[in-house]
Amino acid sequence: MGSLTRLALDGNAFASLPGDFLKGLTSLQYLSMDDLPLRPWSVPDAIADCSSLDTFSASNASITGAFPAVLASLPSLRYLRLSYNNLSGDLPAALSALIAMESLQLNNQKSDDKLSGPIDVIAAMKSLKLLWIQSNRFTGPIPDLSGSQLESFNVRDNMLTGVVPASLTGLATLKNASLSNNNFQGPRPVFAIQVDMDTGNGFCQISASTPCAPLTTTLLEVAKGFGYPYELAKTWTGNNPCNPAWSGVVCASSDVVTINLSNKNLSGTISPAFANLTRLGRLDLSNNNITGVIPDALNTLPSLTVLNVANNGLTGQVPKFKPSVSVLADGNRFGQSSDSSGGGGGSDGGSSSSSSAGGGKPKSNKGMIIGIIVAVILLLACVALLVHHRKKKKNVEKFRPVSTKTSPAESEMMKIQVVGTNGNSNGNSTVPTELYSHVSTANSANIAEMFESHGMQLPIEVLLKATNNFSEDCILGRGGFGVVFKGSLNGKLVAVKRCDGGAMGTKGQQEFLAEIDVLRKVRHRNLVALLGYCTHGYERLLVYEYMSGGTLREHLCDLQQSGYNPLTWTQRMIIALDVARGIEYLHGLAQETFIHRDLKPSNILLDQDLRAKVSDFGLVKLAKDTDKSLMTRVAGTFGYLAPEYATTGKVTTKVDVYAYGVILMEMIAGRKVLDDSLPDDETHLVTIFRRNLLDKEKFRKFVDPTLELSAEAWKSLLEVADLARHCTAREPYQRPDMCHCVNRLSSLVDQWKPTNVDEDDYEGETSEMGLHQQLEKWRCDDFTISDSDTSTSFNIPRKYN
Repeated sequence: MGSLTRLALDGNAFASLPGDFLKGLTSLQYLSMDDLPLRPWSVPDAIADCSSLDTFSASNASITGAFPAVLASLPSLRYLRLSYNNLSGDLPAALSALIAMESLQLNNQKSDDKLSGPIDVIAAMKSLKLLWIQSNRFTGPIPDLSGSQLESFNVRDNMLTGVVPASLTGLATLKNASLSNNNFQGPRPVFAIQVDMDTGNGFCQISASTPCAPLTTTLLEVAKGFGYPYELAKTWTGNNPCNPAWSGVVCASSDVVTINLSNKNLSGTISPAFANLTRLGRLDLSNNNITGVIPDALNTLPSLTVLNVANNGLTGQVPKFKPSVSVLADGNRFGQSSDSSGGGGGSDGGSSSSSSAGGGKPKSNKGMIIGIIVAVILLLACVALLVHHRKKKKNVEKFRPVSTKTSPAESEMMKIQVVGTNGNSNGNSTVPTELYSHVSTANSANIAEMFESHGMQLPIEVLLKATNNFSEDCILGRGGFGVVFKGSLNGKLVAVKRCDGGAMGTKGQQEFLAEIDVLRKVRHRNLVALLGYCTHGYERLLVYEYMSGGTLREHLCDLQQSGYNPLTWTQRMIIALDVARGIEYLHGLAQETFIHRDLKPSNILLDQDLRAKVSDFGLVKLAKDTDKSLMTRVAGTFGYLAPEYATTGKVTTKVDVYAYGVILMEMIAGRKVLDDSLPDDETHLVTIFRRNLLDKEKFRKFVDPTLELSAEAWKSLLEVADLARHCTAREPYQRPDMCHCVNRLSSLVDQWKPTNVDEDDYEGETSEMGLHQQLEKWRCDDFTISDSDTSTSFNIPRKYN
């Protein structure tokens, strides 16, 4: 067997494997043993002899114990998959030697402890393109990924902490990432792609519109010195360390006066950032595992009275503090300094106060010079911080009073609904179809003139009042570049999407302008109507009609959280037809051809009657009639991207057709397109859907169990399933156009059936009469005209009314 290069054991029923089954396989390059019901076992050390091993996949194979460190001895290993096993403990540091690694999948360990510890080793894997370590217990921050080639980064459902590094957000190769359900802190990161990170983290801001507060930034720098410990990250969240108070932090007048982190099992070093807490009076870091030195900057704290660093692993010297400061430093490893001016304790392990550290000797000139230099540096730092703070304050002053010279009538005029939901079909009209202000009819000419000059732009004061100053109680949801608020304009409910122009960058600015441009050109009952927009400083705001029924995703996949009842099959059919009609209009019925590019359930909004409208037009592309395919940067949501678009960037209207087919599958199956909680071969809905459709009995079990289906409904479901299959065909030319989808669905939803026929219409003499005679009879019998001084009456036959 020494010549064997490929061994695949997947999906068998082996209960165990011989302990020496890898012995002598010196030429082995590919080893796959997924989904084996083995008794608990460990990867044998004999795998080290497989020095040419390129791929090792053993997912759901009952591997137990610590991560097999022997794998670090395989220099050729590029693809490693050990998902769904019973591994636990830290990743060995030796894994950093696997610089050829391209794909590392360790997700969803089944052991109680799961894999844990830091993930620093991945920083050395510069060839890594895919990292899936979700659903474990990894801790610590994301390491510096500069120079990485990562394309897929999934770390959700762990215990990771700290600030998301710029080396990750700035990765040009990154295509998808998931960070939710960790304990990330600090400013909300801004990615060039859509990223799953909205739940379970402790970012200081809801959006990236403003930076963290200075006090928050300082304390996070302190936590950084300790490696962002998980015990602190659990409460060190949000943007106000004093309300509610973070663990170990005591405040007075919204400033930190005491930090007590004793017995927190802290490691790492003491950060010089403590010196920025100018009102800090007591600092207790005793009984931890802190190493390094005590920063000299701590002796500049003006309010400090107690510093307790006893029983750690500190080295170096204890800085000289003022006599009023009590320094407790026993139980460390401070060394004897040869420079008397350096201060600090002797070989007994430290001093109990700053006065004993000085030994009563007069200060040397050198010490005085050092003190002066430190004072000058601190003064310059304070000046720089003041300048930075004033500049930052100026940048974030978004809602200062806006002076206006417009008349009171015009100010009131700007509070109306400027666009109706059913505008002209040509999509060019910006004239309002319904007014909600109390402007008199006599001023109608002035009204038209105002709309001609102002278009759809609204003043910021109107939107502030409508959303109660963007109160958190009004938040409806969050997207990639903003937060959506519920508001009220003159009694009419609206949805206000708030985007920060400074934070969202060029990409976000382009999407903002694209959304306005598209929604001004298109009007359709199945597209969410844009009522207005506002630009003010860094603020970018869009005002839409309010959809009270939530999103389709909430009705399909998030029933527990949303509290909605499951949709019936009839409701799903009507929603599917509404969406198809909206996209059909974008593709061919508007004056121009538009491609949505981000069609998904969360972008499909429902009204109170559960009628659907397509929203979120930030990624829409305009295609000329002469060229309905174009090359573009890949954008959208993983799972809904058509294969040719994801791989080549070539976008056509068939990209939307593919996403629409995925949505139909979600509506039939009642589940998300990607679900990592399921076994690996069932995570991707499109694959498992098409496979199950081949067997009708098996497919029936696959359908959403909340659906109650009659025989007629089951027949229509199969037709929709067949349509979904065609829409998700791999090749674009094999997919139908949206007009075909509308025709097929409308024949299922809008089924016309004749009513009972009035036999009198076809019996007797009329059946023998010619057309002219029948018209004369109808005219004489049913159509009478009576003239009077005041009225003229018409009696028209019911069947022609």
